[in-house]
Amino acid sequence: MSSSDPSLFRRDQRPARKGWALACALILLSGCGFQPLYGDKSYGAGATEMLANVDIAGIPDREGQKLRNLLIDRFYPSSRPSSTRYRLAVSLTATEEKLALQKDASAVRAQLHVTAPYTLTDTATGAVVFQSRARSLISYNILEQHYAGVVTVENAYDRALEEISNDITTRVAMHLGRQP
Repeated sequence: MSSSDPSLFRRDQRPARKGWALACALILLSGCGFQPLYGDKSYGAGATEMLANVDIAGIPDREGQKLRNLLIDRFYPSSRPSSTRYRLAVSLTATEEKLALQKDASAVRAQLHVTAPYTLTDTATGAVVFQSRARSLISYNILEQHYAGVVTVENAYDRALEEISNDITTRVAMHLGRQP
């Protein structure tokens, strides 16, 4: 290989081109108004302070209690506030669908569909400021042993509620971040 080999020159230019592309992307990203959701804002409250202004209403049934506890953990990382500006009302529905049927019509696989419509209302005016629906679809095996089957279904519910609580937290934080 000689110093005049063109492939050697092109290989040395690749890291420089990647560096320039990264620098240009960062410059463009800073100019588009992008802000990290949980980052500190110099002109307003961050997501954790905004979420602390939301009261989470009770949700019926055991799965509803679990979802509410997950939301409380996400909305109030340190302590619950004494007064809130918003109220979050969530309802929860779940259906199970049997899949992978065998010759004897018994299922060996199932899907859990969990849907949680929710509304965010202003406590001062009673007006609905945001409403949406969170969904989760979890598949699991149907086991022959009774206890293992119960634990598998409970684990599927827990995974679905975890996904739904993350989705609700993110969407509510994004909505509150857009508020003046």
